[in-house]
Amino acid sequence: MTTSVDQIEALHKELDGASDRAAAIVAGAFLDELLQDLLCAFFIKGTSSNKKLFEGTGVLATFSAKIEMSFRLGLISECEHRTLTTIRVIRNDFAHFVGELSFASQSVQARCRNIEIPLAMVAPHDVPLSQNGKVPALPRIEKASSDNPRAVFQEAVISLMDCLSARVASAGEIQRKSPACFNAAHEPGLVRVNRMKNLSKQLEQLAQNKKLSAEERKSVTENLKKNELLVGVQEFCLQQITRAHKDLRDQS
Repeated sequence: MTTSVDQIEALHKELDGASDRAAAIVAGAFLDELLQDLLCAFFIKGTSSNKKLFEGTGVLATFSAKIEMSFRLGLISECEHRTLTTIRVIRNDFAHFVGELSFASQSVQARCRNIEIPLAMVAPHDVPLSQNGKVPALPRIEKASSDNPRAVFQEAVISLMDCLSARVASAGEIQRKSPACFNAAHEPGLVRVNRMKNLSKQLEQLAQNKKLSAEERKSVTENLKKNELLVGVQEFCLQQITRAHKDLRDQS
């Protein structure tokens, strides 16, 4: 299995000596692939392939779609979403701009200024290992200078790769599966009724909050009454549906 260290090392090799345009596009490709791994780790396991989601005109074929879906599913944090979006825009600038463009260009520098990787999140490039039982020297932590846009960009990409590999590991631990099929016409409604009853309990607790103003308490009480009325109507409908099916079975 490819590890975070392997992936980061592979990216370092790709970036060494690469042009600014190649560095931006390659970095985006690495992150794009990691996001695909993250989503696949989270999706339900089954016989159908995920390929059609990520290829051609699939709904998750673009870097942008993968970023947004990962965020909406709660798989990446707000800061990761923000930094990934900035990197995606920089990648697109280099991929689609025909003329001269580099990290020294004002437009790219401006985008790089939106990237914020705290010093506490900067990992050393190399961690010395013990030799002959001796305690190795501490690794060096070097923060990219804000005067070097490419270094800032690469630092953000490396940090994201480390974070995303951790997100993939976490997503893979969650054994997701498709819900069981409903077997009777009243069951979907029963799920909704139970949810509405939980909402009533929450509103009852909120109404007892002494910090609420008279107007707020009035609004909560009105919503509680409306919700309880809807619960009653829904429960009646479910009873009728259940009885109708029972009558149908008795006739057959």
